[in-house]
Amino acid sequence: MKKKLLVTLSFMLLVSAAPISVVADEIDQKIENQTKKIEDIVKNEKDAKEYLATLEAEIETIETEYQAVLSEKQKHEKEMNKLNKDITTLETKIKKRNEQLRAQARTTQTNHEQESMLTVLLSAESISDAISKALAVNTLVTANNDILTAQKEDKKELDTLKISLTETLKTLEKKTKELEEKEAALAEAKLEQNVKINEIAANLATETAEKDKFIKQKEEAVKRKEAQLKAIAEEKKKEAAAAALAEKQAKVQADKQAKEQAKAKEATPTQSTEKEQPATSNDTIESTDNTENNDVPSDNQQAPTPPASSGGWSAPVSNLTINSGFGGREDPTGISGTFHDGIDFGGGSGTPIMAARSGEVVSANYSGMAGNHVVIKHDNGYYSYYLHMSSLSVAAGQSVSAGQNLGGMGTTGNSTGVHLHFSISTGLWSGFVNPAPFLGL
Repeated sequence: MKKKLLVTLSFMLLVSAAPISVVADEIDQKIENQTKKIEDIVKNEKDAKEYLATLEAEIETIETEYQAVLSEKQKHEKEMNKLNKDITTLETKIKKRNEQLRAQARTTQTNHEQESMLTVLLSAESISDAISKALAVNTLVTANNDILTAQKEDKKELDTLKISLTETLKTLEKKTKELEEKEAALAEAKLEQNVKINEIAANLATETAEKDKFIKQKEEAVKRKEAQLKAIAEEKKKEAAAAALAEKQAKVQADKQAKEQAKAKEATPTQSTEKEQPATSNDTIESTDNTENNDVPSDNQQAPTPPASSGGWSAPVSNLTINSGFGGREDPTGISGTFHDGIDFGGGSGTPIMAARSGEVVSANYSGMAGNHVVIKHDNGYYSYYLHMSSLSVAAGQSVSAGQNLGGMGTTGNSTGVHLHFSISTGLWSGFVNPAPFLGL
């Protein structure tokens, strides 16, 4: 009886233990599956972090190259400014020599010193008088020859400087193009980084809903990237169109001025030979000035009349093509932050820039960010700013009137294309306000 009971009990224990073993096996399998899943996630996370580190290093390299190109660009701009000053100094010396030659010519005509050597000798009262007159004539001829030789040497030096300036400008244009390419690469790399971060977050998600959320964020990042690249392309297209329009307007204006000058020359009555020579010399000097400056307007050039607002302010450029407005905006170079404290007007290189209101020039200088720039303090307490200019036609402490030429449009400083950054503030480099209402825009 006891033996039968023991067998029966043993059978019951075996039957009841079978389900427990099955459950244990299922739990172990789940743990193993979960462990493998965690190991896969950890491995993916490690790979993702290594990829992000590589991407960050690449972006840092691009930013370093960008800073180097920007510094090189600023160096060339400073050299260009110095060459312009040297050329101006040489032209002043040549002008003074021309005036000296004209003065000597008038003196020679008045005293009849252009007579031949034979006439001088025949008119001498004695041998001593003849020798003195001959020496005087030779001295005058020698002096004139020396001045002409010096003038030719100065002109030769001027031509050399102009060639150097042309090469510098070519180098500057090349550096500016490289800067734009580096800036575009940097912007695209940053956008790609945002896309990759969202992609990694989606891969690391443990739940389908979380993964779907990050995938959606990735799609949005891709859309933002495409939208920003499209905006960059459209901005460059606008700049190119504005430059082409400005170049066309400048050509029309030049043709008009040439016709007016030709007409005025035909209407001017012929004067004596003594008056014609200075006029011809002046015309030559003026032509040299215009040739040297190319698109940059000189101090004597008449700038186009800008439209005026009802508040006493006038537009700083004749053609108001707005590339970027006032307010929140990502700086394309990634240096100046997310707020744009002025309005960018597009145009061609050398487009005349005019004072928006009369006042006193408190700054006419160069800096790494603003490039060639002018700051004017006005009688109503406001300040106006003109940045990234190619050249300056005014100096600090000078009083200017509304519409007076300040210089030419350019792309100096922290700039990726030819434009004018125009700002208005309530304090010097502080308290910037929207310029649009002041200009009636």
